[in-house]
Amino acid sequence: MLRFLTYLLSLLLSVNVFATPQRSDYLMYQGEKYRLHTNPLEELFFVKKELRPETEVRSSGNWRGYIATFSINEDYLVVSDITIAKRDPHKEHSYLRESVFLKTFPNESDRKMDWFTGLLVVPLGKRTRYVHLSYASQYENYLLIRIQDGLVLESDEMDLEEYMAFKVRQFEAFKATPAYEVRYKVLSKISDHADDFDLEGFIFKMGGFTQNIDIPFKSPNKSSNPDAASSADS
Repeated sequence: MLRFLTYLLSLLLSVNVFATPQRSDYLMYQGEKYRLHTNPLEELFFVKKELRPETEVRSSGNWRGYIATFSINEDYLVVSDITIAKRDPHKEHSYLRESVFLKTFPNESDRKMDWFTGLLVVPLGKRTRYVHLSYASQYENYLLIRIQDGLVLESDEMDLEEYMAFKVRQFEAFKATPAYEVRYKVLSKISDHADDFDLEGFIFKMGGFTQNIDIPFKSPNKSSNPDAASSADS
């Protein structure tokens, strides 16, 4: 139910917001800091709205209003920091980042994300293609980490072609869910695009489903056509 509610939350955000590249959360993993193309805390903040940090600055480039940092400790996902933007009192039109971690998660036991089940998507290497849409820009490689009830189950590293093929398989599974039907209907009503606009392709590029669709990393059909990935993202 929590994951489905998160799907519906994304539907309430405007197309224009999703049409803007988003500032990422971060993951500390094996001694390195990586960007995340998923936002795990949104599930928690949707259910427990009182926990969402208040920020003085909210922009189309960060609709969440915060930037979170996560770590994997003893195979468990934990939140290790959360910051918001504040106006710099000494410089006009300048901003500072302030940690609200202890205020948001004062108890250490609450930082262990045993409520979270989903996929962490970590882009690696150079950006190979810029797409002015959410986390749609493409990178050389990707690290995928599967989490269940906060525990790391498995991980896999893919090159861009493998990741896009995986994302296509996720999307096909997503289209069979009620969440896709709702998202399609909502976006079709609030969108002012022409009748020939590829709404399905837009939803694919917009993402949002990659965190929640749980399928095997490797395709059971070894003869799958890799051209499907490139055509879906063209």
